[in-house]
Amino acid sequence: MGVEFSAFISERVSRRVSRPVTLAGLCLILLTSSILAQQASSEQKPSRLVTGKLVYVAPMPDGVDSWIQDSLRRWGKYTVTANPEGVDLLIEGKVPDQETKLESHGGVAQPKGTGKRVPLPHHKQAQLPLLSIRVVDWITGQKVWQADIINQRPKKDEPNSSSPGPQTEIRGRDLTPDQIGTKVVARLREYVASLEKSASAPATSGARPNKPN
Repeated sequence: MGVEFSAFISERVSRRVSRPVTLAGLCLILLTSSILAQQASSEQKPSRLVTGKLVYVAPMPDGVDSWIQDSLRRWGKYTVTANPEGVDLLIEGKVPDQETKLESHGGVAQPKGTGKRVPLPHHKQAQLPLLSIRVVDWITGQKVWQADIINQRPKKDEPNSSSPGPQTEIRGRDLTPDQIGTKVVARLREYVASLEKSASAPATSGARPNKPN
């Protein structure tokens, strides 16, 4: 009887000890799986530039926005709307603040009303963009693409400065608004095409060629 009672007590203690360990292990497994699933989901989520359909183009200086809208319509990927609410993408253009053209004697930019400032040298002013055009995810407010129109003349027969990317520069001195709008959308198309190609690469690479009969 004493032996049976000891075995019973030992079994009860063993169950009480092993149960928390088992539950803790199960919770750890579930937590790890959830984190990995979230990471996989975020990595596989395509850019809004690829999935978006509805776009609003905000007013820009010199009517550049109307030419961007025209080029977008001819492209056909997005539907341009006059309503800024509930869209997928927002395209806006901003002229750099005039205060950025001033700096302290030490060469460090200062906020308005602090320190003694002098105009930037001409060569530095030429490096500032005339206009920065951004494409923003309307839902998250995140910038997904940007083109800086810089104060330099286009060079003849100049190839694209780099491969398509989330930020690019366009030499815009002496260009008309319609030329700027056309170039901006052309660069955007190149980048979107590269994103679409990358998004379809995993599915394509996983496909096996058919064996000959």
